[in-house]
Amino acid sequence: MRVLITNMRMAGFSGSEVAAELAADGLRRAGHEPVIYAPALGEQAERMRVRGHVVADRLSAIPFKPDVIHAQHSSPTLMAMTAFPDVPAVHVCHSARFAQEAPILHPQVRRFVAVDDLCRQRCLADGAPADRLSIVHNPVDLLRFVERPPLPDQRQAVAVACKARGIAFDELGSAVGNVAPNLEAILPQYDVVFATARMALEAAAVGCAVIVADGRGVRGMLTSEVWTEWRLQNLGARLLAEPVTSDALIKALDAYDPKDAAQVTRQVRADADLTDYVAAMTRLYHAAIEEGVTASASELRAANAALLEDWLPTPTERPWRQMATEKKWAPDWGRNVLAIEARLEAAGERQRIRLKRQIEVLGAELLDRINGLTQSVQEGKGDDHGQ
Repeated sequence: MRVLITNMRMAGFSGSEVAAELAADGLRRAGHEPVIYAPALGEQAERMRVRGHVVADRLSAIPFKPDVIHAQHSSPTLMAMTAFPDVPAVHVCHSARFAQEAPILHPQVRRFVAVDDLCRQRCLADGAPADRLSIVHNPVDLLRFVERPPLPDQRQAVAVACKARGIAFDELGSAVGNVAPNLEAILPQYDVVFATARMALEAAAVGCAVIVADGRGVRGMLTSEVWTEWRLQNLGARLLAEPVTSDALIKALDAYDPKDAAQVTRQVRADADLTDYVAAMTRLYHAAIEEGVTASASELRAANAALLEDWLPTPTERPWRQMATEKKWAPDWGRNVLAIEARLEAAGERQRIRLKRQIEVLGAELLDRINGLTQSVQEGKGDDHGQ
């Protein structure tokens, strides 16, 4: 099967970029022909090309007509559907938050996928039909993320983590400017990992004890008892109910149990294998292909026009501007206008004060001149009387 995977970027190893690469790896390993289309390419794309993948930033460079579009992100998906109007698409939503992850309501999109329950609710709220919406959880490439040796006992790990009444740790990720393209080689070096979503999943797969936490909140230690429940939420945002405090993190560390962490690893490796993910997605691809694109040419044109109205830049407040603001490609216009108004007001006030001072100075100079002239006139009159 020839599969065209879309994504906004293939450059920085972010969540959706890793998901696209992972899908391509799994599909190729299963005997399919994946190709990735992303308008912005970088280091990640080059690494994939070295490994034999086809990654293009122009649709004209796609070497074949795909059988199905694995659709991630609205803009590149619309571009791909326009280039291949008779090819069905399966849209995958990875986030319940960002505009570009919204389900694409278009006749070519025959199936919808959410990676967790929160994304499913977002898709339903945005109009995706329930009978065409499936949950396919994120996988782990078990060939890359190999299980590490057993964890050390509790006292050693906690002693290191809590040394000097604090937590000794290394920081990794885009937020701290330390992005690693080879997590499978780095994660086994650590006993405890604080993470959410995909990194938490991958850390658990290699055998680390995982505390589900990030800057948004804390849930606690991932245990064999909660794995099934937390998996439904992608180890992500919905779980992060407790604020990030040292007490919450220490409490999570106190739950460190190497034996249970090993059991979690066995569960993750059994439930989250990339092979199973590819099988689930392939079933959806086949369903979309068998159904085909049934809309007429006029219906497709109308659907394309409606999406273009939303996603091409215009002066109107539409989804394109929300996405551009989220991605920091364009300023937050409303906030900037208020800031400019404040600056203009402040500048106007400063100008008013300067003008007032200038007028006062000019008035004082004028008064001095008048007084000088008056005195000269009076002195002249005195001289006339003396003569």
